[in-house]
Amino acid sequence: MRRWIATVTVAVAAATTAPALVAPAHAQAAPKRPVIASEREQARALPKEARAVLKRRYARASATEAVAALKRQFVAGRGVKATETITTRHTDGGNTFTFPLRAAGAYMFGASGVAASDFTYGDLGMRAITTRNASYTSGDVYEGTLPAGKTWLRWPDADGLPSPVVNVLEPSTLKGLLATTEKQRRGGKIDGVSTTLRTGSITVRKLYAASPSLRRLLVEKPQGATGDLVIDWKLWQDGRQRTRKLVSSYTESTQSLQGSWRTEVTATSVFRAWGTKITIKAPAAGSVLDGEDWQPEEPLPAMPDLRTPLPGRDR
Repeated sequence: MRRWIATVTVAVAAATTAPALVAPAHAQAAPKRPVIASEREQARALPKEARAVLKRRYARASATEAVAALKRQFVAGRGVKATETITTRHTDGGNTFTFPLRAAGAYMFGASGVAASDFTYGDLGMRAITTRNASYTSGDVYEGTLPAGKTWLRWPDADGLPSPVVNVLEPSTLKGLLATTEKQRRGGKIDGVSTTLRTGSITVRKLYAASPSLRRLLVEKPQGATGDLVIDWKLWQDGRQRTRKLVSSYTESTQSLQGSWRTEVTATSVFRAWGTKITIKAPAAGSVLDGEDWQPEEPLPAMPDLRTPLPGRDR
């Protein structure tokens, strides 16, 4: 600013003291500076094929940076708090049933990823702890069915517990998801933090190839209509490319001689307090009963279906 003022002052002084000079008639006005188009405008001017190449390159670069940011969070004893909601809307003929399942808790990281989790399912009155080797469940849902002194059931894995089909805490899944980005824009604020919103869609077949957890859940490689099923997603990330929110959804429809049905599944995960200290331990051994040894004496009430809604499960 000071340099500009000084220049103007000198110019005014020169104009008032120097003799006037008359420009020759053939003199031309000074050429204007070339207007430099923004990167976005330059991209829009490219042929469609070239724009597609740039889009893929940008998506790959964003995915690489986001995966690196996620891996930096993998510090033993640290983790992230989360709330998860899975809503299943099932229409069978003229009847529609909606099953919301809400959970709140935290994930604890190890050097290579999630090492344990601890979630409470308020709608079910149940708590679930998972470690690398087992999962444990406890709560009102088991009231009166456990031996004296036992408050937890142990299961060989966590695959029977509900969780979103898209697991963005897996680096390979996050990378595969971001590779299918279709749009990007400002995402507003989540918990007071500014975010970038990316949206896209991925087939179950591609997600299966990228996600270790989905491969465990589905067991067999998805074929036909199940593999082609499209999962739409929205991902909010902060300035450090940490995931703040994920919404994924898909719809399945089937029609046969027995009738028709339609299932819509929407999963929403919100993450906060990245890097906070998290301690999750398996319950005390004396309070645990192996699930295979669980033999309730009284007839069980209707137990909730805790399985993760999966594409093609009921086909």
